[in-house]
Amino acid sequence: MSSDAVRQAIDEGNRQFGEAVARKDYAGLAGLYTENARVMPPDAPIVSGRPAIEEFWRTAANAFGMTDAALRTVDVEVVGDTAYEVGEAQLTLGSGQAKVKYLVVWRRDRDGTWRLHRDIWNNMPPN
Repeated sequence: MSSDAVRQAIDEGNRQFGEAVARKDYAGLAGLYTENARVMPPDAPIVSGRPAIEEFWRTAANAFGMTDAALRTVDVEVVGDTAYEVGEAQLTLGSGQAKVKYLVVWRRDRDGTWRLHRDIWNNMPPN
């Protein structure tokens, strides 16, 4: 698979991520991750596996009043069935806007779908 095709798959995954957040579809959001994915939120324990990731996003989105997430890829590096994405996200929260930077390790699943495998982020400094 070419780097451009992987980039398109990641862009599509990021679009689906944002749509799932807007719909409050946390099961759908968790489905974008591999079965044994890990989410590493700032100042919190590691969250492992789809069921726990679903619950994490439900709890976090409700706690922060998150209604939108627009993800933008800055860079992608592809090595076989693994891709490393550096990006920025604009989040709409109950308290206003927040901007974060993130690193996602994507893995091509057995069915050929690229899924989030490792997900870590932290806040960007205010402008």
